Amino acid sequence: MPHANEEIIHRFFDAYGKRDMDALRDVVAEDVTWNFPGHSTVSGVTRGLPEVIALFDRIGEFRMRADTYVTGVNDDFLVEAQRTYCTAPGSDFEMEYAVLWRFADGKIVNGTHLCADQHTADAFFDGTAR
Repeated sequence: MPHANEEIIHRFFDAYGKRDMDALRDVVAEDVTWNFPGHSTVSGVTRGLPEVIALFDRIGEFRMRADTYVTGVNDDFLVEAQRTYCTAPGSDFEMEYAVLWRFADGKIVNGTHLCADQHTADAFFDGTAR
């Protein structure tokens, strides 16, 4: 049986895909923060649900998909080790990421993407990778 925090992530992606703001508010704290390290157009600390949605929209422009290799979970955190694939005009991108989700009171309160090669990721997201 999946851990409750795994279910919250599934509900998040389902609501995000449907653009169901009420369902998103059920699983994401209004003051959520998201950390995407680096120096690219998607990097930085994003604050608040509308801005996190905008970040996921920007990342989605790269047609990102991920294969999760392993997940670790407890009552406060979930970490996923992933192989991520993206496509942009003239460039494809493949890299390992770890995504750390933090939870409080049954909601997502923080997320952090950590990649294996930040310089390559920055170049891809900025359109300078070839």
